[in-house]
Amino acid sequence: MRLYQPDAVLQERLIDGTGRVAAYSETLVWVGTQYFGGLRRDFGSLGIFIVVGVKPLDRTKLWCETVGGDLPSDVWTTFVDLLEGAGPDVRPHVTAPFAFALEAVLGAGPATGFPEGPKAWVQAAQSATEPIDIPDGLFSKVFPD
Repeated sequence: MRLYQPDAVLQERLIDGTGRVAAYSETLVWVGTQYFGGLRRDFGSLGIFIVVGVKPLDRTKLWCETVGGDLPSDVWTTFVDLLEGAGPDVRPHVTAPFAFALEAVLGAGPATGFPEGPKAWVQAAQSATEPIDIPDGLFSKVFPD
């Protein structure tokens, strides 16, 4: 798991502390493990990059990407749908924007490393005329109200 903010900021923003973040991330990992394990298919070696954005009022957005490979569209769409519906009772409650990432592997994982952020974040940062911070400034572009 990768947290995009320092501990001091997280303590201010996570209403219930880090417990719900851990529970939610464990739920997402469990969903992926059950789904891909149940398919009993070899998809080769690749990574799955899952980035979660959370805003006040329980608004959540996921950015999901494969790294170093591709999955059939029907497999990918079902997987993302399952993730988006997972863990509503354990999603973190926040006072301000919060983001974290999970790096999952299939087979031996990707030959290259995982990116720092999802493609939508990179594109938004590159098109910005001023530096933007993560997640507050970035969310105004990729996760608007």
